[in-house]
Amino acid sequence: MQLAMGASAANKFIHYFVSDRNSALFGPIRKKRERSRELELINTSACDGKPLPACPAALAHILKSSFYQVSFKRAVHLYIYIYTHIGSTHAACRIRKQFVPRAPEFRNGYSCVPVALSEGLDIRLETAVRSVRYSTDGVEVYTSPANAVPSSETTCHKCDAVLVTLPLGVLKAEHPQSKVTFTPPLPDWKAQAIQRLGFGNLNKVVLCFDKIFWDPTSNLFGHVGSTTASRGELFLFWNLYKAPVLLALVAGEAACVMETISDDVIVGRCIHVLKGIFGNQVPQPKESVVTRWRADPWARGSYSFVAVGSSGSDYDLLAAPVSPPASNHSPPGAAAPQPRVFFAGEHTIRNYPATVHGAFLSGLREGGRIADLLCGSPYAAPPSSSASSNSQPQATAASASASAASTT
Repeated sequence: MQLAMGASAANKFIHYFVSDRNSALFGPIRKKRERSRELELINTSACDGKPLPACPAALAHILKSSFYQVSFKRAVHLYIYIYTHIGSTHAACRIRKQFVPRAPEFRNGYSCVPVALSEGLDIRLETAVRSVRYSTDGVEVYTSPANAVPSSETTCHKCDAVLVTLPLGVLKAEHPQSKVTFTPPLPDWKAQAIQRLGFGNLNKVVLCFDKIFWDPTSNLFGHVGSTTASRGELFLFWNLYKAPVLLALVAGEAACVMETISDDVIVGRCIHVLKGIFGNQVPQPKESVVTRWRADPWARGSYSFVAVGSSGSDYDLLAAPVSPPASNHSPPGAAAPQPRVFFAGEHTIRNYPATVHGAFLSGLREGGRIADLLCGSPYAAPPSSSASSNSQPQATAASASASAASTT
């Protein structure tokens, strides 16, 4: 992972983590600042505000050095977790902020978004897609009740094209309850991109209290686990605006481990962490909600990320439509078959992955693509007669990448 740190980021690292409220954990940083060659490298090399290529090596040296106390290493871990978590979201949204100065507010929660978007549509709830068969004649989608045996009570839906919004986790994992079979199988370039791109796990623990006992002016505060394996455990607490509610995040290995534990144990762990920060006066929550996205067969995780061996081009490959194989009886020089299977979701949009608006925009993108294909577009380029239906599309930075949203 490349970590670019400008001057403002370096200063944020120094000043935020040595604030008075964190002095118990991060106090040693202040004493060692003048003695730290690596920290000096981070601070001085970033003065021009340019990305710092040497920063990952410097941070790695800090974490391995026996010179630093455990508390310092934990501070670096917390910086990496919190700053990269928030920074990646801000970076993905920064361009659109130039055009949308004020973000929309959902007063009744995110649930009002799908309710509004689904108005007037024929949506089959509790219905699972079992297989998708596509050919030059069209598409057949086979469904059955979600709680039924996959091989029984199937219903066939015939259409000209299908838009697949399955989460990347469902496309990657062959869970018996949510597995979808494509006939013919997806081409190698599509299947390989699905396996290369990562699909992470981020769970939330919502804690509702009778009153606020934390600093209401702070948007968030962090916590560092005692071991590397546990550093994703409750690493960030969000303060919900003007409400006695905290939202804790659990990521990585810790998120998978927590999915095997009961809600009561998880809430108890949250209270233990909060008491370590605010003291024993922390009350018990009156209500709590715990998510388990990896265990959900219809999600199999939270959202995509660029894994080792993957790249941003895989988002483009996931966004590309798939055509049925050309028939052996097609005349030489015939045009490539019309695309039949289209893909949308957060893992299909290169500029806004892992976001709700990214999934929404990818749906608009594919809706326009399908409309142009079936209804015709005066601006569409004529199809190439030499293109192969199974050839890998050219992935460009300008095209929106692939990722899946959710099943219904």
